[in-house]
Amino acid sequence: MSIIVEVAGMLGGMLMEYATSKKWSKVKAFFIVGGCFFSLFTTQVLIFPGEKGVFVGILYAVGLGITCGLFFAGCMHYHEKYKK
Repeated sequence: MSIIVEVAGMLGGMLMEYATSKKWSKVKAFFIVGGCFFSLFTTQVLIFPGEKGVFVGILYAVGLGITCGLFFAGCMHYHEKYKK
């Protein structure tokens, strides 16, 4: 399970670098990053189902995808606003 978390962190960092270099819009970054994290953690839930069940795990993956998407969109906004 920890390798999936490490891959998610690496994927997030690579997406953030690529998004800032290509000047993506914040909406595009939200959907792509959120979708990637959702698919990655849904795969993790399907391979290693938790004690609460697959449905609850998928709901957690949805929440994580939305949270990560908002976080990266916020990071892009902060980077554009306070770029030095």
